[in-house]
Amino acid sequence: MSQAANTFWVNRVNASAKSQAVAKRGMRTQRVFDSVVLAVILAACGICVSYYLRTRAEFSAAINKKEAATERLAGLASDVERLERQVERLRTDAKAFEELARYKLGLVRQGDVVIKLPQTGTEAAAPVGPQAVQLANLTPQAAAGYTSLSH
Repeated sequence: MSQAANTFWVNRVNASAKSQAVAKRGMRTQRVFDSVVLAVILAACGICVSYYLRTRAEFSAAINKKEAATERLAGLASDVERLERQVERLRTDAKAFEELARYKLGLVRQGDVVIKLPQTGTEAAAPVGPQAVQLANLTPQAAAGYTSLSH
């Protein structure tokens, strides 16, 4: 009986050693699986954070672009309003029309005398030759104006 008891305990010890080895192998497999799952979760979180930050940067850039376009639109609207006032003034005010023609466009009436003066100091120091001086009739002549209102 001692032999039977001995083999019982030997088998039982061997069985528990085998079960411990199987349990250790199962535990290692479970740990590897858990680490793979954890790595996948961390990678997914990293991708999500990267996507969020990129989308947030694009959104900020779009908002800045919209604000710049809004400011430009406001500036253009004020320019349009100013130009509409100027056009209306040119349509209704003969003096404004004449001022535009004379000073901004450089037009003159028939019979007007144009005397050009040098603008810079270098032109003033240039010698005046006989061809530079022209005689002009400075008496006003009756001539038709730009419009019927500009007399």
